[in-house]
Amino acid sequence: MKKYSADYILTSAYSSLSLPAFILNGELTVDERTGNILSLERNRNSIEKKKNSTAPRFKTIIIPGFINAHTHTDLTFKPDNETPRIFSKWVLSLREKRKSLSLDSKGIINLRLKAFKEFIESGTTSIGDIIEPASFYDLRDIARRTKLVPRVKGFIELKGLDPSYAVQRTLEFKNFLKNNEALFKETKKYFSLGISPHSIYSVSENLFKEIKEISGKLRLKTAVHVSEHASETAFISGKGGDIAENLLPVFTLSKFSTPSVPFSSPISYLYYLKILDKSVSLIHANEISRKDLDIIKETGADIIHCPRSNAFFNSKKLPLKKILEKGISVSLGTDSLFSNKSLNLLDELRYAKKIHPGVKSKDLFYMATEGGARALSIGGVTGTLKPGSYADFTVFKIDENRILNGDNIYDAVISFKKTDIISVVVGGNIVYNVNGAGGR
Repeated sequence: MKKYSADYILTSAYSSLSLPAFILNGELTVDERTGNILSLERNRNSIEKKKNSTAPRFKTIIIPGFINAHTHTDLTFKPDNETPRIFSKWVLSLREKRKSLSLDSKGIINLRLKAFKEFIESGTTSIGDIIEPASFYDLRDIARRTKLVPRVKGFIELKGLDPSYAVQRTLEFKNFLKNNEALFKETKKYFSLGISPHSIYSVSENLFKEIKEISGKLRLKTAVHVSEHASETAFISGKGGDIAENLLPVFTLSKFSTPSVPFSSPISYLYYLKILDKSVSLIHANEISRKDLDIIKETGADIIHCPRSNAFFNSKKLPLKKILEKGISVSLGTDSLFSNKSLNLLDELRYAKKIHPGVKSKDLFYMATEGGARALSIGGVTGTLKPGSYADFTVFKIDENRILNGDNIYDAVISFKKTDIISVVVGGNIVYNVNGAGGR
């Protein structure tokens, strides 16, 4: 067993009958063998110990590790001033960027190492990573190179707008599962599988239905990019737009640029396909209507909000307050570095607070922890510091004169910087601290 004491422990966004959200002078006990939290309690001797300590004079707070519900670790390179903000042109610039980098498997691993380093060093202990089958990675290989490894929900991305490819893509995915079955079993503590039909403009109706059948049988969490840009609505409604007119022709898909049956929105199209339910996360979903919100609420789907990526493309702002008031679960993601300034969820939280001033900090904290756990289907496993869950948490330092309580602690967390982190723990193991332990 290992004990961690702190002036403050924030166990979750909301108190429960069995555990308060805020503990003053707390002590967290971890079973290092299983990586689980054994207990949380007040440490009444901590104040006296601190008085007699020769350690640096600052207070500490322990919070659950952040969960970045949506990212693409193979796109860990920054845009520049020439990178287009129009979606179709951005996709084409991404293709050229990849060509210019001439990335082999080792190069892609290095991109992921860079991403993992930023995740851990900014307090993120779990991620939802969109992975193309051809660039699938063995998490054990990453772990041999660095200790800076978060838990990963790997959403295997499938594409195919041409309906004739649906059966082929399905067979390829089934073979992928069969070929990696042993690996999934060996890494199940830190890696779990999901599936991602990329989007309404890159996946045919036939393929969507095949994916729905597979995900239902295997109980896979599904994540789909949807309603990120106004051009998606134009495309699915048969009105043309950027995707139909500028993107699909480049990939010789012009004959699919007009839907066989038009729909008022991408969400209504997915509803028609019976894709939406509690196992589905809608990535972005910022270009949505009231009717779309009603559909999302009815089906139980959740939303992954990527505010800085949406701003990068000058997309419509997510109506977050309305969504939360409707009782729809929301999580937070950074998307890829190629449409953002960092993969730091603290940066994402501060930006979200800036553009959603009417949303409580407590709700934003929930989005970055428990909401993310729901989006990745790891709720009850991580995202809180409740006994029995994995010991995934971050220790921050704060000024010794700063006083926190149950009312101001969420604002405080959002104000924290990466440089305030003392250590990060995943599964009971310290994977990073300010002295560099856990580095490559």
